Amino acid sequence: MKDKKRRIELFSFFDYTGIARHLTKMAEKGWLIEKMSSFGWTYRRIKPQKLHFFVSYYPKASEFDPEPGEGQKQFQDFCAHTGWICAMTCAQMQVFYNSRENPAPIETEPELELEMIHAAAKKSYLPSHALLLLLSLLNGGLFVQTLLDNPIRLLASASSLFTGFAWLMVFLLCIHETGGYFWWLKKARQAAARGEFPDSKSRILLQKIIGAAVLAGFAYWLATVFACASPLLKITCISMLCYTFAVILLVNGIKQLLKRKKVSRNVNRTVTFVSSFVFSAVLLAGITSGILYASANGLLYGKHDTYEHNGATFPIYQDNLPLTVQDLQQLPVPESEEYIRERSSSESLLAAQYEMWQHPRYDSTHISQLPELKYTITDIRLPFLYSLCKESLLNAKKYDISDGQAFANHYEPSDPSPWLAQDAYRLRWSSGYIDHYLLCYENRIVEIQFSWEPDPEQMTAAGRILAEYSTKKFKNM
Repeated sequence: MKDKKRRIELFSFFDYTGIARHLTKMAEKGWLIEKMSSFGWTYRRIKPQKLHFFVSYYPKASEFDPEPGEGQKQFQDFCAHTGWICAMTCAQMQVFYNSRENPAPIETEPELELEMIHAAAKKSYLPSHALLLLLSLLNGGLFVQTLLDNPIRLLASASSLFTGFAWLMVFLLCIHETGGYFWWLKKARQAAARGEFPDSKSRILLQKIIGAAVLAGFAYWLATVFACASPLLKITCISMLCYTFAVILLVNGIKQLLKRKKVSRNVNRTVTFVSSFVFSAVLLAGITSGILYASANGLLYGKHDTYEHNGATFPIYQDNLPLTVQDLQQLPVPESEEYIRERSSSESLLAAQYEMWQHPRYDSTHISQLPELKYTITDIRLPFLYSLCKESLLNAKKYDISDGQAFANHYEPSDPSPWLAQDAYRLRWSSGYIDHYLLCYENRIVEIQFSWEPDPEQMTAAGRILAEYSTKKFKNM
């Protein structure tokens, strides 16, 4: 039988009456609070009994204090004389319990108690939420800017969508917490002015909903990464997850170690912040260097063979592609075997993007003679996003035009019928057209680039394959 229990509790910092009620119920089940931290609450087993709890706040305390200060100890000794035992302290919060049937209250002045809560909130609770609110607004602005500048890259990325969603949840949580606090503070001061102790209603429902939503989003992102991402992206995501957890554990570990060593508050804070910054920088540099080294030496290519050319290592990809050069041209077998065929994909619930590239090996003796084919297929899974994605692709090839003269590439309308498409566009430079096309189908947009000028029969063959192939079949290739 375990004598310890650890739980994730979602009470607000100022919900002192809600916390007290919860701890009373836990004591009736045989569990007494022993420790509170960012990693959860720890309870120890006791005989089930009726205990009264009171949550008090000491604004001068800090999470970096090695032990309660002299004033805090005197207050705890005073409470002990009236039967109130200190169960634990956590920064400015301290929890007392009393086994007497009708214990005398610790605080008798509501206004004084309320000001103690507010002073404690101003020291850590409100500043931390203000910082998170600012960060969520900044990241929200970057998310919107990316959505306007490059919507497909964002919509087809489960990582980007999850990050944006997580910051949205942080924003809602901060608004809920800080707004709820100041609303409660206003009502509490009115009650204290009447000589009444203000109650604090539990506000954990939205926190549970947000927590469940973030966990679901994280699970979906993780599943998408392992199912669809390239080896490089998988390694990068896993490395950054490990990096995040390592930094969190290091910061907490250093802080707790210095507290056990009875190091002063200021020294603890300084050493913890400096060491966490240095460790973060070193670890991030190490991860970046390792990924670049592995990529440059072909260590992320999995089971693919490799070849050397000009002192560099390249993978020999032979991925199955829905459309190949061989579908459009007759090539001798020896030449066709000199091709690299590679594909990559990114997808989310909103959109998916598949990039295909068939090109000759760099060490091929026929490299200048072999045709090359490169195309990107974008599937838009929500119809109302189609126009946004189409305009983004069109504008991606559109630079400034002055006095009616194009100084850079841009798309111009082309005949869609050879491609069996709804709309078609061809890329034009200031010197003339090139064989780069944008093809619009129902819920699908294709960018395709040829190293030769395709004839109408080749356009029709390519359009039929690109318009009709199944993405489900593609995933199983």
